[in-house]
Amino acid sequence: MTAKKLPGFVPDPRYWTDWQLACRLGCTPQTMHRKIGKLDGFPKKDPEFGWDSIAVEAYFNRRSGLTLQAATNENIAAETWDDLLNGSNQSAIR
Repeated sequence: MTAKKLPGFVPDPRYWTDWQLACRLGCTPQTMHRKIGKLDGFPKKDPEFGWDSIAVEAYFNRRSGLTLQAATNENIAAETWDDLLNGSNQSAIR
């Protein structure tokens, strides 16, 4: 018997099964369904594919206050702080 050669790169799945989502949340599928039933705005399960992992992660990021807007504002503030310290387009004096 020869073993099948696996591809060099296997991407993370975009859609999760009930079990994968439950593992991500640290519980069993039965507990998971009870918990997410109480969450307002939790993404719905796609009947053909499963749980959209990106939508689930985005939901928890929003719930934790980690939004793209907040990250963008933080980067802009850091760049502005560097400009104040070093002058714009100048190397730092140390």
